[in-house]
Amino acid sequence: MPRSSRQHPPGRVLAEEVATSATPGELIDALAAQPAPALLDSSALDMRYGRYTVLACRPADAVIVRDGHVTDAAGGVPEGPTVIDRLRAVLGRYRATGPAPLPYGPGWIGFVGYEFGRNLERLPGRAVRDTSLPDLHLAFYDATAVYDAIGKRWTLLWLDRPESARTREALREVLLSGAGRGEPAAPADRASAAALPAVEATSNFAPDAYRRAVARCVEYIAAGDIFQVNLSQRFTVPDAPPPLEIYKLLRRRNPAWYSAMLLLEGAAVLSSSPELFLRIRGRKVLTRPIKGTRPRTGDARADAEAAAALVASEKDNAELAMIIDLLRNDLGRVCRFGTVRVPNRRELETHPTVFHLVGSVVGELRDEVDVADVLAATFPGGSITGAPKIRAMEIIDELEPVARGVYTGAIGWIGADGDAELNIVIRTVVWDAGTAHVQVGGGIVADSTPDGEYQETLDKARALLEAMAMARGGTGL
Repeated sequence: MPRSSRQHPPGRVLAEEVATSATPGELIDALAAQPAPALLDSSALDMRYGRYTVLACRPADAVIVRDGHVTDAAGGVPEGPTVIDRLRAVLGRYRATGPAPLPYGPGWIGFVGYEFGRNLERLPGRAVRDTSLPDLHLAFYDATAVYDAIGKRWTLLWLDRPESARTREALREVLLSGAGRGEPAAPADRASAAALPAVEATSNFAPDAYRRAVARCVEYIAAGDIFQVNLSQRFTVPDAPPPLEIYKLLRRRNPAWYSAMLLLEGAAVLSSSPELFLRIRGRKVLTRPIKGTRPRTGDARADAEAAAALVASEKDNAELAMIIDLLRNDLGRVCRFGTVRVPNRRELETHPTVFHLVGSVVGELRDEVDVADVLAATFPGGSITGAPKIRAMEIIDELEPVARGVYTGAIGWIGADGDAELNIVIRTVVWDAGTAHVQVGGGIVADSTPDGEYQETLDKARALLEAMAMARGGTGL
């Protein structure tokens, strides 16, 4: 393959507000008709974490990592001694100068899959890889359309270079195409969800096999091997509905602050994740791990009892405390000494189908550190591996029968200005050549029970399987 080291001159980020009353949900079909569409979707509103939605299409470049090999959109191989160095070389091709008018301007959008972590640490790789998706896929979009849900306005942002004009005008057409179309009707409430037909999905674990795997994790903890490990199972739906229809139902059924739709060649990643992995703004970095889950039913009394039980749970609070300590250590590798702190050790968050406990860890990055360094220090996220992280990942590889792929990696945006925002890939459908995968898991600690952990995976899978049933027109599979 040819070597590739092309750099582009840095440019300003320009902005223009577009007068349209269209909402993101009204524009999904028009965006999907464009080449290589990407949507980072705050389908649930939150002033701090669910304010902005980003549309992008027609990428100017891409970087792909598969089994340690790094290539760009033209098939070129960037130079560098390590995968992280080669990734850094590609990410540095496009740079913005000066402050951006809004967050989420031109930049790289895509996913970093769980197995990308094998490029960062020496880890076994026994689990079978059985999807077509690479370990990392990021595309560079030199123009984006950003929706502010608080101000209810759209802004086009583009890198000041001649090549961006085509993408900018394509996005303008998308924005103007949806005004007045209206979004689909609201989804059924939680109580009526029981009327939906069951989706016929097969797991990569038999129920008893998953329970035995949980018991094995508890044995490792009792032996002092680990403090915690995240174990997951994957449900597979053959002959799945089209990815666009799944996503439109998923964002209605399970809206989330860090939803995303990536439509790739023959594949798609459809996420309704509530979890923030990394937010970088200038030299400030934030991570917000989730640990602890209780299902919501729609019954006010039952939900209040579930929320109170979660807040009082010694097991879930201990899980969260352990992962916060792990993430403090991870951020300490790239932050200025003394700047890593925990402003919020525990917060109860309410989501459409579950309650979660969430903590926050912040720090100030050292001057020489860039996004690639932060990924190298923190990926994969500690909330979906365990502690200690490397030993937990070894046990995951031993017990889980297939490679995780996109699941428990990260989806998001890495800006040309050096900022970034990435989710943790949970509550996500991976659509691959007509087959849909839904992977769900939970943190195993010393007092975990096999039955309880198995049920938690079913609770987490519920909204995604419901969305696929609804995408079938309510007739099931």
